[in-house]
Amino acid sequence: MSISLLRAAPVAAGGALLAAWIAAATTAPREDGAEFAAAPPAARSARPEGPGAAGSAAAGLSADLERLRLQAADAPALRVGARNPFSLAPLPPPRAADPDPAGAGPGRRLAALPPQRVGPAHELIGVASRRTEEGPERIAILAAPDGEVLLAGAGDHVPGGWVVDAVEPSSVTLADGAGTRTRLVLP
Repeated sequence: MSISLLRAAPVAAGGALLAAWIAAATTAPREDGAEFAAAPPAARSARPEGPGAAGSAAAGLSADLERLRLQAADAPALRVGARNPFSLAPLPPPRAADPDPAGAGPGRRLAALPPQRVGPAHELIGVASRRTEEGPERIAILAAPDGEVLLAGAGDHVPGGWVVDAVEPSSVTLADGAGTRTRLVLP
């Protein structure tokens, strides 16, 4: 695929014009006064131009600095003791040890123990299947409590003393050594 000279010439000329336009736009001085936009009109008219303007530019800079000092003096002061979102709250003081840990004193209740999980601590996060000559073979994708991902098929052992009994399309049945069966379902 070749491009003819009649097609290449206009494309090259257009690219050159675009490059020249961008170069001129970025290097030409602005005549609309944009560099003086922040200064008040009186300061704009007081700035002389020409070769001897260096001394007067320093005077203009001094005037701008004085104007900024006056604006800063009128600004609200920083409040001492204000909330600081970047600092952390102090830790609470440690509690005193319980003198009667058994809770056998009169009028005292025993602290409730956190509920114990009955059954496997694993979570079913997916089921994969593949076609075999005997039919579809399903594999359960389990998430262990420590974040480990396990792939287990029927008959495989899972940490915690569990054995995969069956894998269905949306659930898996686990059995422990005592014969207790637990069914995990996809969320």
